[in-house]
Amino acid sequence: MLNQLSNDFDIHIKSKVPESLFSLGFKKPFRYLSQPVDTGCCHSDSLEVDAEETFKCLVDFQNHSWVDAEKKWLQENQVDIVLSDVASMPLKAAHKLGIPSILIGNFTWHDIYCHLPGADKHKELLETLAEDYNCADLQILPQCHLPPPANRESKEVGFLAQNGQSRRKELEQHLEISFEDKTLVFIYLGLLGTDSVKWEKLAQNKECLFLTRDPIKNPPSNLYRLDDRFTFPDLIASVDVVCTKGGYSTIGSAFTSHKPVITCERHDFYEFMAIREYLSKTQTGVIIEDEDFYRANWDRSIKTALSLTVKDKVPLNGEIEILETLHKMLS
Repeated sequence: MLNQLSNDFDIHIKSKVPESLFSLGFKKPFRYLSQPVDTGCCHSDSLEVDAEETFKCLVDFQNHSWVDAEKKWLQENQVDIVLSDVASMPLKAAHKLGIPSILIGNFTWHDIYCHLPGADKHKELLETLAEDYNCADLQILPQCHLPPPANRESKEVGFLAQNGQSRRKELEQHLEISFEDKTLVFIYLGLLGTDSVKWEKLAQNKECLFLTRDPIKNPPSNLYRLDDRFTFPDLIASVDVVCTKGGYSTIGSAFTSHKPVITCERHDFYEFMAIREYLSKTQTGVIIEDEDFYRANWDRSIKTALSLTVKDKVPLNGEIEILETLHKMLS
C-alpha cells in the first residue's frame, strides 16, 4: 500500500517500527520519524496478552500530551491528510486542525482493550479512546474485520498485504535438500513464545519440511531456520501451507499468494474472533486446538489445509481501493 501511495503523494511516516522495515515496501523516498503513536498490547509470550501491563502503558501514554505536539507537527509539515494504522492519537490531532483523516484497520485498540481482563476498571479511559477513534472521517476495513460502530462511516476493501515471489528453487539449493514429494510449511509465531511448542514432535512428520525465521532453539532435522536473505512474503509464496499465530499481516500475505493457513487460537486477542469467522466462512484455513498446537500435533491440520483452495475466494488489492478513496477525499 505504501508503495502505491508514494507514486502520488509525499509520504511522512511516524512509528516506532524500525525505518528499515518500511524501506522494504518503498521504491521512492519518504520521511521517517521514530515516535510512539500508540501502545498496542504488552505480551507475556507470542500468544498471551499481559492485560495489567497493557493498561498501565495505555494510561502512561494518554497522560502524555502527545496531541498538542502532533498538532504542531502537522501544521509545520503542511500535512493534507492523515492515515492511521491503527493509532487514535493522530486522528484526534488531525480533527482539531480540520485535516481529513482515515483510520485503516480490521480492528481498533478500543476493540481489543474492551475485552481484556480488568477493562471494567478503565471505563473512562476507554470512552476517551472511542471518542478519539470517532474523529476519523472514514474507517477503511480490510477483509477479516471486526464490525465498526454504527455511527462511524466505513468502507470495506480487499486484503492489504505484501505480495512475495516464490523462491522455491533457490531455497532448495540454499538448503541443499530435495523438495520432491515434500510439503513445505512456513512457520511464523514471532520472537516470543516459541519455547512453548514441542518442536521435536515435527521430526515424526516425514512428509513435511518446515521453514521459519523464528528463533527456535534445538530445531528438529526437518525444521530449517532462515535469515533475512529470504523475506517473509517470499517464504510464504514459496511454501504450500502457512502456520501462524492468527495475525492479520501473515494471513493476508498467505492469501495474496493463494496459500491456505493453519493457526492456533488467540483467546485473549479479540481480533481473532473475526479471523476465526472468516476462515470458517471462506474455507481457507484450519484452526488447531491449543493442546494439539503446543504439542505440535499438526499432521491432520496440514493435510486438511492442503485440501483447501484460496484463489478467487477472498478479495485482494485493497491498496488500490484506498488510493482511489484518498483522491476522492482530496479532490
